[in-house]
Amino acid sequence: MFEQYLQNAVDLLRDNPIVAAGIAVTVAAFFYFKPKETFKLVVFCVFIIAVFYCITLFAGTLSTGAKQKDQMIYKTREAAGE
Repeated sequence: MFEQYLQNAVDLLRDNPIVAAGIAVTVAAFFYFKPKETFKLVVFCVFIIAVFYCITLFAGTLSTGAKQKDQMIYKTREAAGE
């Protein structure tokens, strides 16, 4: 899921090099003029991405477990002849 969003963003920046250059210049200016605040923002964004990744990973695990549980219930009913 995250990979798809990342790929879409990369495709957008490849198709629009002027926008990509503008974003790069803006980020470079922020790092030059306010490095401490920009570093804090980058760390915060990485933290949010890590939390989002863990939540989606955990949600995927739960859905897989529930699906397997449902399959086992049906298999047990078939074995019992119900």
